[in-house]
Amino acid sequence: MLLPLVAACELKGITLTGGPPDEETTGSGSGNSSVDPSATTAIDPTGDTTATTDGTDTSEGTTGEPPAVSAVDILFVIDNSGSMARHQSLLASSMPALLSDLDGVDLRIAVTTTDTGNPRCPAAQTTPEGGKFVLRSCIDAAANGEFEFNGQDFSTACTNKCSFAGQDFTITPTTTAVDPDPKPRAWIERTGGDRNIAVDLVDALACALPQGVTGCGFESPLQAMYMALAQSGSPDSPTNYGFLRPEADLRIIIVTDEADCSYAPEFDDIFTSNKTFWHDPDAVAPTSAVCFNAGVKCEGAGPNYASCESEDFASDGSPTADPAQAVLHPVSNYVQVLQDIQAGKTGGATVRLFAISGVPVGFETGNVPLTYADDPDPTQQELFGISPGCVSPTDETVFAIPPTRLLSVAEALGTPQFFSICEGSFDAAMLAAGAAP
Repeated sequence: MLLPLVAACELKGITLTGGPPDEETTGSGSGNSSVDPSATTAIDPTGDTTATTDGTDTSEGTTGEPPAVSAVDILFVIDNSGSMARHQSLLASSMPALLSDLDGVDLRIAVTTTDTGNPRCPAAQTTPEGGKFVLRSCIDAAANGEFEFNGQDFSTACTNKCSFAGQDFTITPTTTAVDPDPKPRAWIERTGGDRNIAVDLVDALACALPQGVTGCGFESPLQAMYMALAQSGSPDSPTNYGFLRPEADLRIIIVTDEADCSYAPEFDDIFTSNKTFWHDPDAVAPTSAVCFNAGVKCEGAGPNYASCESEDFASDGSPTADPAQAVLHPVSNYVQVLQDIQAGKTGGATVRLFAISGVPVGFETGNVPLTYADDPDPTQQELFGISPGCVSPTDETVFAIPPTRLLSVAEALGTPQFFSICEGSFDAAMLAAGAAP
């Protein structure tokens, strides 16, 4: 989240369309991917020829009940913009909850950020990950100034929980199904009780998860998720290749306090010269409102809306049924990618999406609705285009924007498991994400 947005983009530092994206799958630089998320064939990142797109296993073996899933791949997509220090600290604190029900389960846990680049966030300043896995101690990141924002140092979001850096964070080389040569992988792994890192998993994750606060304030969690998954199937990616396993559950955990801004690069002028989605067309620069306005349609005249849903808009602001004309990548493309991965799973493994985001406390129970209304504060309305989906009951400066596009993806996959980022603890969210297979 930008605090304020324009300043954050100046201080900080993809691609989905109806057709193939423009980026190259390199796993370096911005990590952008050329895999087409609108394709209808499954991503098979392991190269397993027994995995089919209908989810069946054609390998030889015994018949009968499928074996219990004994492996879990976890992908964290963490917002690293200026308002995220508190949230990253709480996430690090909740690692015992995540692991509490996963004893004896083979694990791979990877981390990327919501920064995939944006015209308002120069890459030289924000160094966008573009889905590339990041594995380092946050103490090292803090030493590089990645926890400094608007003249404040937020490194305690790391050091409150992390005490390992440098050689303590050395990764033991391991093999994968597609790479028999042992190499240090850019993820934390536990296989058969052996870890690829010397420190305890709780301690390792407490150091690996905090990603700093210098990332781009136009967060693109869906695009970052897609890029990370696409690169896991690309031999050209030195960080992600071979991460996914067909026999393992895939659990994606997105942590963000903003609306998704996963834009199609051919329409990047919506952040520069095309002011259709800007709150104020006379402004010098856009605010985060462009992300909400370009991807969400609300019913009613306001200020209180009956409902708000994800919508594809063309560059002139009109709704479009043509995915290639949508200024933000259609959520249906991301749904298709995850469904394709699910189709390639074997042995009962599943794909699940979790989020800690701008929903009200208790939303996960189904009894507390997410409501939409214009913000009575004109400054906040200008910044975000909508009032918060949640506000902390103990600190009004802690708030988050409704994650409408994320919810649309999760709803297409099944019952959303979304938890409030305004909570004082993320243990409940991590207990759900870490439930035994």
